Amino acid sequence: MSERGGAAGGGKIAFLLALAWRNLSRHKRRSVITASAMAVALSMCMASICWSDGTYDTIFDVMVQQQLGHVQVHHPDYPKTHGLYDTLKDVPDLLSTLDALPGTRAASPRLNGFALVGGEKKSAGGQIVGIDPERERAVSPLAKRVKEGHFLSEKPDHEVIIGRGLADDLKLGVGDELIAVTQAADGSLGNDLYHVVGIFKSGNAAMDRSGAYMHIDDLRELLALPGQAHGIQLLAKDPEAIAAYAEQVREAVGGPKVQVQTWWEVSPQTKQLMDTRDSSSFLILGIVFVVAAFGVMNTMMMSVFERTRELGVLKALGLRPGQMIWLIVFESAFLAVLAGAIGLALGSLLDWYLVVHGIDYTRWIADGFSFAGVTLDPVMKGAVRVTGIVYTLLSLFGVSVLASLWPAARAARLRPVEAIRTE
Repeated sequence: MSERGGAAGGGKIAFLLALAWRNLSRHKRRSVITASAMAVALSMCMASICWSDGTYDTIFDVMVQQQLGHVQVHHPDYPKTHGLYDTLKDVPDLLSTLDALPGTRAASPRLNGFALVGGEKKSAGGQIVGIDPERERAVSPLAKRVKEGHFLSEKPDHEVIIGRGLADDLKLGVGDELIAVTQAADGSLGNDLYHVVGIFKSGNAAMDRSGAYMHIDDLRELLALPGQAHGIQLLAKDPEAIAAYAEQVREAVGGPKVQVQTWWEVSPQTKQLMDTRDSSSFLILGIVFVVAAFGVMNTMMMSVFERTRELGVLKALGLRPGQMIWLIVFESAFLAVLAGAIGLALGSLLDWYLVVHGIDYTRWIADGFSFAGVTLDPVMKGAVRVTGIVYTLLSLFGVSVLASLWPAARAARLRPVEAIRTE
């Protein structure tokens, strides 16, 4: 009995599927128009999410990868005061311990200072960051952001790279000399001359406008802070397990004079900004919901109205209300699959163009534009996340099925006698 019942059930499903596909093919023009509209909405949604992801990836790269790192180690008072004297001691020992942790991908010390910097004719206030060039290459893409000249040498040699804005302001180029004057930690007036070996455009608006990087040992000498650093930036091997890695670091080096924080603890504002990424994606998905819902509902409702007599005959022949609902749902599902296939192909083509070529705004903003402290390139490129594509397809399919329930319910309530008499 169970085998015969199962076979009968399978046969009814196969019958409903075949009938649903036939019904769609009977009105090819309407089905194609509806599927095309849904496909265009899907492809535009994919392209919008791709462009949005590319923008947020740029912001994350500048604000987290370059500035914050995944995890920071610093003096407990430094995040509040940014004081010159709130430094980490025994930095080489700390780095050795951190390098040995299984979750560490890279670690790089940083020393921060402010100075009056100038060229032959002009001077301005600027931020100077001391870095270990070799370690910095592993932590951030700063070396790749040098647009003129070259990156810092691995050994201290009184070299400096300066931001594009600062270079323009001070009328300095590669090969020129920059003088820095500042108050040193020992009370003396620190001053020295440095060779400009590179000009960078990092995307960090503040650093590009008035920032400079030099070898950490050169800045230690200028500030009279031998062997010290204001912080150590860390990258985790697994970016999805930053919190667990931070606990690992706390157990290894945490203490009264050493504080360990994740990037979102260091900068809650950056975390809030990155959280808007998903919100914007859901907003874009709303486009698919609206277009798909109206398209499917209109198509299915028209189909029900036009086939009232036919549906009445089917009910008279024994098609139950539940099976009638499944018939309409299967039709909308086929429509969604057709739209999904077309939309995925078109959306993939648009995503490819955005990733490879991007959208060029150079005619209007040749130097890029700033957003949340990040200077975005005038050629905006996209980034593809598989999850975004999957969510978009599932949204299209889910909304199509839900939108068909109203027409399906109307079809299920039809009375065979009245439906058969309908003209």
